[in-house]
Amino acid sequence: MGGYNVFYIGICDDERGTCGELETLLYNYGKKQGINIEVSIWYSGESLCTFLQKDTLLDILFLDIELISTDGIKVGGFIREELENPETTIIYISSKSHYAMSLFRIQPFDFLIKPLNQKMIDDVMDRSIRIYEKKNQFFEYYSKAQGCHSKLCFKDILYFYSQNKKVNVVLLKEEIQFNGKLKEIANIVPHNFCMIHQSYLVNLDFVSECSYEWMKMQNGTLLSISQPYRKTVRTQMTQREWEKMK
Repeated sequence: MGGYNVFYIGICDDERGTCGELETLLYNYGKKQGINIEVSIWYSGESLCTFLQKDTLLDILFLDIELISTDGIKVGGFIREELENPETTIIYISSKSHYAMSLFRIQPFDFLIKPLNQKMIDDVMDRSIRIYEKKNQFFEYYSKAQGCHSKLCFKDILYFYSQNKKVNVVLLKEEIQFNGKLKEIANIVPHNFCMIHQSYLVNLDFVSECSYEWMKMQNGTLLSISQPYRKTVRTQMTQREWEKMK
């Protein structure tokens, strides 16, 4: 595994014992897999939010839901909505298991029930890193207008849509058009992309709201989910990796 020099991991939990145990489990994992891991610890949501406001990104954050002051759901909302950061993988930890619906907008990767053990951490880290590597792959396309091949990182793409035999790729601040077929692109995208219409292929990491009939993207665009895709979309939204409760 690899492709990066250091994997930055954060732990935020007001139980110091849990933080120490989790830190040890993570370093054990890194040593076993040959991955350079750097772990930072915060004992309150406020101190973590202050750190993150300095334009510092974490690759993975283990976040306790039942923080005493600013709880983990508020911290997750701050990361996703105020910082507009869809990239940090959030893994919630808790002694309870009834938070699934309230976590939907935050899109956590998983939910671990205390007490934690090495097998749990090894499993979630394996999956996190596989998806991290997949999402950091590039989409390559040929621009006829520019007369050259170009590439975009999948994690920066909000959605693809087809129009007049062209494919458009939408980013947060620009839109690019090229020759291609949406169905062929759907075969090579990471798992977090989903067809919601024969003309729309969406990155679920950028969905801010979702109903049975539509999705609202983080750039404010409202996309319709066509009837033939609604069951598949609902299944993918509700069975994503983060909702596999332990």
